[in-house]
Amino acid sequence: MKVFSILGGIFGLLAIAALVVWSFLGLEVDWGHLPTGLAAGVSFVGRMIPHGRADFRYDLSLRDQIMQPLLDTIQMAVVGTVAGAILAFPMSFVAARTSVFPQSLSAAIKAYLNFSRAVPTIVYALIILSAIGLGKTAGAISIGYVTFISLSKLYAEALESVSIGPIDAVRASGGNSVQVFVFGMMPQVFPHYLATTLYSFEYNLRDSFIIGIVGAGGLGAQLLDSIHEFKLLDTGVIIALLIILVNIVDYGSYRLRAAIS
Repeated sequence: MKVFSILGGIFGLLAIAALVVWSFLGLEVDWGHLPTGLAAGVSFVGRMIPHGRADFRYDLSLRDQIMQPLLDTIQMAVVGTVAGAILAFPMSFVAARTSVFPQSLSAAIKAYLNFSRAVPTIVYALIILSAIGLGKTAGAISIGYVTFISLSKLYAEALESVSIGPIDAVRASGGNSVQVFVFGMMPQVFPHYLATTLYSFEYNLRDSFIIGIVGAGGLGAQLLDSIHEFKLLDTGVIIALLIILVNIVDYGSYRLRAAIS
């Protein structure tokens, strides 16, 4: 049996190596064009970076144009994350295999979540935009639905991994179902719920930026306009704002997770 296990591991590694080699060969990289392409890319990025006082003054003048789209992007991410998390919380109890619901129902919910997660956020955004029109409302709904799908699955997996010891202890002391949930399960899953929700918010900031490009507004729409008009300094400022915003949220969520844990 041990020999078969070793052989299976070897064949598995060989299959992975073959997949990696096949993927690299399939890219068909034109190495001769690479130096020219890199030089063009560096030149393009260089034109997005301000040089001299005139460029910096120009960047500062963009503040009024960018502030409202920036706020729209944040609002879409916040509303989408909160709405998705609220809807995912009860759904996770149905999806968890350890729930009191029939296993067939949990399996069906899990299959629905897995199927829905395979569809990119931008596709949901296009569908919702076509249904209710352009604007940040459609963007928030798109982000909320994708957040609901992902958090439902992650919350359910957290419930499936709880230790039975604290639950039995609450039951042994005479606790009812509500007390078992509050004192036996929630202390175990709450840190995971918080961490996954905060991670989701970080991703939703980027998603709100992307779906803005297809008509949901926000910084994404502003970025698309600046690219179409070849306003590369504007493009650089918007990208810099996104980088700063995501890093601020990342640091804040890290501090919050550290305080909770």
